Amino acid sequence: MNIYYLGPVGSYSEIIARKIFATDEYALVPVGGFAEVVENVRQDGMGILGIENSTSSSVHESVDVLFQSDVYIIGEVSMNIELHLGGIKGTSFTDIIDVYSHTQALAQCSILIKEHKLKAHKESSTASAIDEVLARNDSSKAAIGGKKSIEEKNMEVVAENIGNTENNMTRWVIISRNPESLLQPINKVTYAFHVKHEPGSLVRALQAIANAKGNMTKIESRPVPGSDWEYEFWVDVEIPEGSLDIIIAAIAQSTLTHRRIGAYQKGTLYTE
Repeated sequence: MNIYYLGPVGSYSEIIARKIFATDEYALVPVGGFAEVVENVRQDGMGILGIENSTSSSVHESVDVLFQSDVYIIGEVSMNIELHLGGIKGTSFTDIIDVYSHTQALAQCSILIKEHKLKAHKESSTASAIDEVLARNDSSKAAIGGKKSIEEKNMEVVAENIGNTENNMTRWVIISRNPESLLQPINKVTYAFHVKHEPGSLVRALQAIANAKGNMTKIESRPVPGSDWEYEFWVDVEIPEGSLDIIIAAIAQSTLTHRRIGAYQKGTLYTE
């Protein structure tokens, strides 16, 4: 079975995919963007999408493609991320003018970038940033990424663990055309819903979730394309085992429209 992830080879998405899908029955397939992951999953296999980070919040591109697609979240995992600064051999920190990485990694290292007045350049992934710096062969350029990925390219780690915080976790979701959870029991759901545009409507929806013993771990509003200031709400809710039907009924009764994006088992925390 194909497992699609944001490439290239060496990205954090590949690292986490290898931890989850470690057997020969799975073929890991790198693609160029979040939308491409979803489009491929709509045809076959499963996919991995980075969805949020404990430092820099949601990966909005991932959230938006899930909002607009008909695939389901069937599982989740998290991993503590240590980000490092890598350059070509012989690079010293004082040489560096430009730094390359994925938008999320740049945000997670914003303090160092700002303090040292480095010029940030966005790349599609940390792995592609490392490849870009290697190709430029210029000691004034550096990439933010994982230590293993930097060293595998025979580059030099110029500064270690440069993130804004020590506790820097990223969450990925596993997606599929089939809504069936990867693991049992189900103890978490993700929903998107609309409520009436009137005072108290959102409060009533959230209270209904609380009354059903749901523990909301995330809420986010996203604009509805083509509308005049209408928003859809995304919620992640931890639920007691065996209470899926109760939560579904609570959301259905307190919202105008609703869509289940996933019902799955709360994820495992991995280390690099």
